[in-house]
Amino acid sequence: MRAVNRYTWADTAFDLAWTLAVITDRPERDVLAAYGVRDDEQPVDMVFQAALDERNEHFDDYGLVQLARRGGHLLVIEPNGWVGNGPELARALSQPRGLFVSVYWSANGDLQIVQARDGQLTARFDPTFIGQPAGAGDMLPGWCEPEDFPLDHLKSASLAVAERVTGVAFEESWLTEPLPTYRLLT
Repeated sequence: MRAVNRYTWADTAFDLAWTLAVITDRPERDVLAAYGVRDDEQPVDMVFQAALDERNEHFDDYGLVQLARRGGHLLVIEPNGWVGNGPELARALSQPRGLFVSVYWSANGDLQIVQARDGQLTARFDPTFIGQPAGAGDMLPGWCEPEDFPLDHLKSASLAVAERVTGVAFEESWLTEPLPTYRLLT
């Protein structure tokens, strides 16, 4: 629960729409290509809010991805994007040996967590439905428990789980740090 408390800022970020992916053992050029960034695309350093504003202004034209390296992990942040929410991408970027974990939040409240390890999809679920009798029909990992996702803290709990699984603690300051930002065609 301590990690959830570290991320309480996320629970009140009502207009925060993004996908955050944490990837191990992959070079940046492979990750950018898998996301759909052209080889000749040059990054522009932007803070998250500026990237989100640009993404929203050009929503039908292109998406954006931002990269940050933290130790052996590559973080990919998509302002109001969802490419990193796809199971095919997760499988591809975790091959042949590696880990891919993404947390997706839409502008209208949808949430999803995706995990792949060594080219195999190991999780894909909406934490809103954990512990519900009907469930979401999704793929739940063995580490997932209903108490991990209290309904009033779904966003902070999602970041806490991503930290637990990847070992990367997400810092709110990364949203205000200029990061290399690339366009991708939608």
